[in-house]
This record gives sequence, C-alpha cells and structure tokens, in this order.
Amino acid sequence: MQNLGNRPFRINAVLFDFDGTLTKPGALDFPLLKDTIGCPSGTPVLEFIDSLPTSIEKEKTISLLERFETKAAAHSEPNDGAEVLIHYLRSVGLGIGIITRNRLSSIERALKNFENITISCFDVIISRNTPVKPKPSGDGIRLAAQKLNLDVKEVLMVGDYIFDIQAGKSAGCSTAFLDYGTLSGNFKIESDFIISHLREIKKIIRPGLRFGADNPSTPFG
Repeated sequence: MQNLGNRPFRINAVLFDFDGTLTKPGALDFPLLKDTIGCPSGTPVLEFIDSLPTSIEKEKTISLLERFETKAAAHSEPNDGAEVLIHYLRSVGLGIGIITRNRLSSIERALKNFENITISCFDVIISRNTPVKPKPSGDGIRLAAQKLNLDVKEVLMVGDYIFDIQAGKSAGCSTAFLDYGTLSGNFKIESDFIISHLREIKKIIRPGLRFGADNPSTPFG
C-alpha cells in the first residue's frame, strides 16, 4: 500500500465503486460496447449517450448499454477479498456504500453471484437510477455521506478508475485507488492511497477506528 496523502483522518464509512472494484474486472467488454454503440474510444459511455441529438437515438443506445450490463452482471464474480472486507467493515461498525455509474438492477443481479454478502450489507447505494450527477462528479458521494449522517471528510472512496478518484477529490473525501498495474505512460492517479488488493483497505481504516472496535497497535497482517 502506498500512502500519498500523509494527512490525519478518521474514517467512519467506506464507499466502493462496484464493477472492477467489488467485482473482478473484465466482466463488461467496454471496447466491444463502445464499438457497438458507436462511442469514440476516448469518450465515456454515459456522456456519449447524453450527447446524442434525439431521444430516439438515446433510448436505442441505452437499450444496447443495458443489454451489455445485464450480461456482464450475470457473469460477474466477487473480487478477491471483497466479501471478507465487507464483513470486517460491518463488524467494526463502519458505514458501507456503493457508488456506481451502473444501474441498480445490474448491481442486484451481480450480488447474487456473491456467496456471503447481499444488498442488505450496504447502507447506501448510489446508482444510475439515483437522481444525481454520476462520477466523476462528487455529488453522489456527498449524497451518500448525507444519507449516512456523516461529514464527507469521514468517508473513504475506493475505486479502480480515475472517475472514482476524481469524484472523491471533488467531494472532499479520502480516496484509495485499486491499481491492477495496468496504467502506462504519463497517466497518473492523484489518490491519497494506492492499493493492489482490497485487503489493504483494512490497513487504511484501522488507525482511525474507535478504541475497542479493533486494536490499532496490532501489527498489520
């Protein structure tokens, strides 16, 4: 784990991106999706759909997107350590949420492929169905913090894509980038923490746990 923030904090809730963060990456074939709907490679899918000139074109493209999402959700798998981490966070009393650009029904379907957690394990879910600007806007994170009755500074946003980190920075919360080692060139993620496995989240939040919930003096393992 790499700590790039070096600032004191107290974490009372952890928000997760879903696809590629709580699930293993690769379930949704983005290049094929973009080719199918005619979205340029450098343009995000939702923003491309919003830019279409007519409602008919938008509806047709959204239908194609949802077809891809449904198939991906059915074939998704829990990411390594995801279920153990969710149970740990619940055991120490932290709020848990999902912030995703995906639709809620796809999240519900994907969670059926998890063995030990269900949708009820999450205190808040901000999806494409939620009337709020999607990531990279920080509005969803601010809304989640409000629903959890927390200051946004008490929240840690975890994700595997730059939009997750940009949303966290915009909202004013701490961020953790799940780096699969696929970044190249001069592309950089300005995140407070850079991790390579979800289990490292436990190391991030332990120092700020209330006394008695865990033992922060215990060496991290």
